[in-house]
Amino acid sequence: MPDPDLGSSFGTGRRASGQATCSSYAAGHAVHPVRLQLSDGSPDDAWAPAVVMGAVGDVLTVACGTELRRYRNHDAGRVVDLVAAVGPDAMLNLRYGLLFLHAWPREPGSVFCLQPADEPPHPCR
Repeated sequence: MPDPDLGSSFGTGRRASGQATCSSYAAGHAVHPVRLQLSDGSPDDAWAPAVVMGAVGDVLTVACGTELRRYRNHDAGRVVDLVAAVGPDAMLNLRYGLLFLHAWPREPGSVFCLQPADEPPHPCR
């Protein structure tokens, strides 16, 4: 069932063109390599199957079981582009706030750091 707050599901979560590359490892920004390694050792209950539903601005909507969850990612447009290419199925690491699209590990750039959308966003740096 589509989320009425999303408008047209994919293609809306674009970063402003010309924006400099972000070097922040804060929640919702780049994936820190240590978080990635730690998530690999996470117990089974730290993982949840998820479906990326779409994005509006920097907010992604992710279906996790029967819940719709919203998360910020500073590059939501890239998430949307990859979802269009590889499909919406993903795994969510709840402990470390990482979203793994099913292109992982073939596509190393298919892991995204998430921040709950109800928290104020951290600025890019």
